Amino acid sequence: MASIKNPEQSNTPGFKIIGVLESCFQEKFGTPRQPHLVPGSFARLKIYPQYAPEHSLAGLSDFSHVWLLSWFHLATNKTFHPKIHPPRLKGGKIGVFASRSPHRPSPIGLSLTKLERVEKDTLYLSGIDLISGTPILDVKPYLPISDIAANPLSGWVPLNAFPELKVDFTARALKEIARFDRPGAEDIPRLIADTLRHDPRNMRDKTQMKDGAELAFFMLNLEIKFTVAGDKATVLGVEAAVKFDKKFRRERPGA
Repeated sequence: MASIKNPEQSNTPGFKIIGVLESCFQEKFGTPRQPHLVPGSFARLKIYPQYAPEHSLAGLSDFSHVWLLSWFHLATNKTFHPKIHPPRLKGGKIGVFASRSPHRPSPIGLSLTKLERVEKDTLYLSGIDLISGTPILDVKPYLPISDIAANPLSGWVPLNAFPELKVDFTARALKEIARFDRPGAEDIPRLIADTLRHDPRNMRDKTQMKDGAELAFFMLNLEIKFTVAGDKATVLGVEAAVKFDKKFRRERPGA
């Protein structure tokens, strides 16, 4: 059984992984920055058998939403930085504890997701902001009587809102989507559009931010190719992914 330990604090017990999320998002690029930005996004979480899901999940199906505590297993920070660059600030800095950045002393994530249903040992979720393969540390039911704060303030966030992109599909992209014969295929255009609407690009990456640059991200078993010019994203094509590898995707033979 996998466990996560903090080598600097021997008195801190190891965190247990209760399951690994299977999400529609296959890589960090394209994964929403917050839950519910893409309502149609989905995932499932199978609870490991040693946690007796037939008993530990009893009663959970009566709740509409759950909190997921996750481990940011792909966080790359090697040292602690007290200030970080949130995408919303477009190069500006803010204290790490005034953000939800994955680059923190303990890379633990907190996501509020919609619980669609519980089947045996598996939770089916929507409104996901986590990449497939994310270790889950805990599941807690959402309680409106205590989880809704009175007169909340959102700090610097409302003053630095992301402008939403308009999203169009080329005729080629729509034709390619229509070829996919899979359950829920009719929802793929909306899933792609909602993901691109919130602009997945890194504001500090000049290559990504160049108008007309051709980019791509993986979703489900698909590779979505798109470009952004001004305030409009255009989906150029949607192909079956050969393998989920950035280097493979971005370095075409002969390029």
